[in-house]
Amino acid sequence: MAVLAALAGCGVSTVDEVRVDWPPFKDGAPLVLPSDPAQCPDLSGSYRAAGELRAGKADPGVADLQRLLANTLGLAGLRDTAARTWRPTAAASVTFRAAPDGWRIQADDGLGGGSADLLPLRAGRAGADAAADERSPDPFGLQRFSGCTQGRFWISARRDWRQHESMGMYRTMALLRPLAGGLLVSVQRESQSIGLLPWYSSDEDRSQYWFAPR
Repeated sequence: MAVLAALAGCGVSTVDEVRVDWPPFKDGAPLVLPSDPAQCPDLSGSYRAAGELRAGKADPGVADLQRLLANTLGLAGLRDTAARTWRPTAAASVTFRAAPDGWRIQADDGLGGGSADLLPLRAGRAGADAAADERSPDPFGLQRFSGCTQGRFWISARRDWRQHESMGMYRTMALLRPLAGGLLVSVQRESQSIGLLPWYSSDEDRSQYWFAPR
């Protein structure tokens, strides 16, 4: 019964002063926040790829802005390929340039290597309509939603997995906003899984990093 209660229950948290309602694990409902284009921040700028921990748990996957965008948040154009690998130096940077439909992201590792992709601005509806209107396809099965609220740009991502008789998922909520000339990124990540016994496990991490202007 405890397992069923854990799977059925909804969680509520606060990420960078914004309330986040986490849908039940097996519900399949998208993790979204209210969205209003008028509340979008201006993220334009060039930032150091290596962040400074401001709060929460140190997390290498969040501390590197390029890795966060490429892997956790699913910007496929930034991911490593056979011909290109992200090898950041102290000079590595990530640049946001405003575009009509979001921000063009340019990552430079400081060694002459780089990658680029569009971070889409999808300031549409939340709830059931978001599943139809705001989902971004991903070759690795990641579902991504995004929008703006309270002066922050939010991105949620979810990846489900199944192995033999076990199943689970990873999901992330990230909020981005300008701060002191740099970029403040607040992230909550959780993983949940269930197996045959039934056994159930759940884990959660929170991190906040500031990326200085370049």
